[in-house]
Amino acid sequence: MELGFSSLGHVFNSIRSNKFHNLFEILLEGTKASLEFGEKNKIGVCEVVLEPPEIFSRENQNRFIDMCNSYSIKKQVHGPLIDVQMCSYNDLISNATMESYLESAKICDKINSDILVIHPGSGFGGRFFRTVGTEKLINSMKNLLKIVAQLCPNVKICIENMPRRAHFFNYIEEINQFFDEVNRDDIFMTWDTSHSWTCDINLEDFWEKFHKIIKNIHLADNDNKESDTHPELGSAKVDFREIIDIIKKYNYRDNLIVELSSTQGLLSSFEFIKKLL
Repeated sequence: MELGFSSLGHVFNSIRSNKFHNLFEILLEGTKASLEFGEKNKIGVCEVVLEPPEIFSRENQNRFIDMCNSYSIKKQVHGPLIDVQMCSYNDLISNATMESYLESAKICDKINSDILVIHPGSGFGGRFFRTVGTEKLINSMKNLLKIVAQLCPNVKICIENMPRRAHFFNYIEEINQFFDEVNRDDIFMTWDTSHSWTCDINLEDFWEKFHKIIKNIHLADNDNKESDTHPELGSAKVDFREIIDIIKKYNYRDNLIVELSSTQGLLSSFEFIKKLL
């Protein structure tokens, strides 16, 4: 296992600073600060968040890629997470989301990232919308995987389980249905500890079902099942002792990504997890 962190906290810090004049500068400077932090503190891997997605214009993309490649820290990528709806029944929206993730895969390829984390989207609640959303997600994912396999064959797509408030992709049964019906060996999972906690997931059942396809873990704490605040690890209610025990039981060997909404508490979160490993 390799312990790493998300650039999310540094990007949020850039937003809060009010120093930058456009969305691309927020992303560029936040990511730069994150990579500098990782190298300074000798952290193994940084999960680079492509949000805000102003990066996708050609000029911005080249600047961003050059900046990322000027740092030696290992990188993986989290695609856009706001306004994305792979599961939307509106084809204009689901297709736009798929295009965003395709561009994200191309960036992975250019910064030597073999992991791309994506979100499935959110639902409206109720059986009908969950059923329609699952069918749409499955079809969209099949199309995305087909294209990425051709253009960026070294990139592994890891779809993330969602918090309860998303009303979608929360529980073992619906996640299992998705993987069964996509029926490909090139789709994996990012497991978010806070998201599972909001859904009262039985971790033993979850890991027994999905341990073979979990290729990335977001270590996130939480104290409110209707929110997803990402405070310092160990400061809220997620049971990380149970989490570490279960991933060791199933011989998990991939990355553990500390995901905070601020840089405050980031180093202490590393120390907290290291004591449990």
